[in-house]
Amino acid sequence: MYHFLMLTFMLWITISTVRAEFQLVAWLKYDFTIKTLIFAYFIPFALTSKKHIEFFVLVSASALSYFIFMGGVKSLLGGGGYGVSLIGLGGFMYAEGSTLSALSISLIPIFLYIRKHSLLVKQIPPVGYLFLFLVLCSLAVLVGTQARTGLVALAVLVFIQFFQSKKKFKYFLALGIFGTAFMFIATDAWFQRMSTIDNAKTDEKSAIGRLVVWRWTIDYVKERPFFGGGFYSYNANAGQLHKYQQGQEVEINQRGGKAFHNIYFEVLGETGYGGLILFLGIILHGLSLLRSKNMMNNTEPLYSDGKRAIRASLIIYISGGMFIGVAFYPWMYYLYCVSIAIKGIEALESDEQENTEESSKKKVSAFTRQHEPQIKIRGNVGSHRV
Repeated sequence: MYHFLMLTFMLWITISTVRAEFQLVAWLKYDFTIKTLIFAYFIPFALTSKKHIEFFVLVSASALSYFIFMGGVKSLLGGGGYGVSLIGLGGFMYAEGSTLSALSISLIPIFLYIRKHSLLVKQIPPVGYLFLFLVLCSLAVLVGTQARTGLVALAVLVFIQFFQSKKKFKYFLALGIFGTAFMFIATDAWFQRMSTIDNAKTDEKSAIGRLVVWRWTIDYVKERPFFGGGFYSYNANAGQLHKYQQGQEVEINQRGGKAFHNIYFEVLGETGYGGLILFLGIILHGLSLLRSKNMMNNTEPLYSDGKRAIRASLIIYISGGMFIGVAFYPWMYYLYCVSIAIKGIEALESDEQENTEESSKKKVSAFTRQHEPQIKIRGNVGSHRV
């Protein structure tokens, strides 16, 4: 399933790019997308042990934490604001506020898992406090960016942690402490920005613009249902969005194209329904691999807490992806391929355990057959004496 999904998806986006409506820019996005997918495809082949997986997760999370640390510290010092880049790289993929906030919240379960189970933290305990500080920075980024996408991601995180928590009272106590602390971090500008959710339909172009683009996308792929319009096909909606407004919605009228701002509509518009099916297949397959019947009772941290952390991170990422265009960014594919590696190692260990048990049974059976005549003779002698 893994090979089929990844290889077919790579082939599909290649065909979509060849047929793209905007050839000059489509190949630019194809370049880093295909590199991301190829790199991710070979991850399970390289991660052949639990230590390899831990090291990969540690390095990947630490690399991304650089931006979270930078943005979080700036936010804690009073910087940031809606539309302001916290990491100072306007053209970088994670510089956009909504993208950075969603990524920050999705990394919190990974940070907590590393702090609790990483061999590095066990050998150097003070490193654990660094990952706690990164959790604080992740929450600070949510405030500094003033992105409503981050609030959605945070709500999903709270929901997941509640159901995963075995001690609900302690969870609510910790949630209360966190909520109180968050009130001190959050600014008036952040609360004002979050309040715009209520009147987004009539006053907020950012929110209603997304809905209008999504309506346009469904209409757009009717003409190219299989392979979509290729990368950056949203440029085709330039000057067309006002036709898709409804009722009293705020007017959307711009000369340039408006991006999809949704990973599912992004894949649909750029790769068609075929690409969307493959994309959803990757997500669902990854989630199914991270779900195990005996996960709660497994004493191996990677197969219990590790799976839960990766699953939570993936769910938060794709939930935040409802409002940002990150369908072809690396983190989701890294999580998927790490889940493949975990499943492979888990299956290998299970087979080795079964082979060991079967070998032990064969040895016992051979010993019994070898000494069976003596046992019978001794039994007869004992019976005669009695």
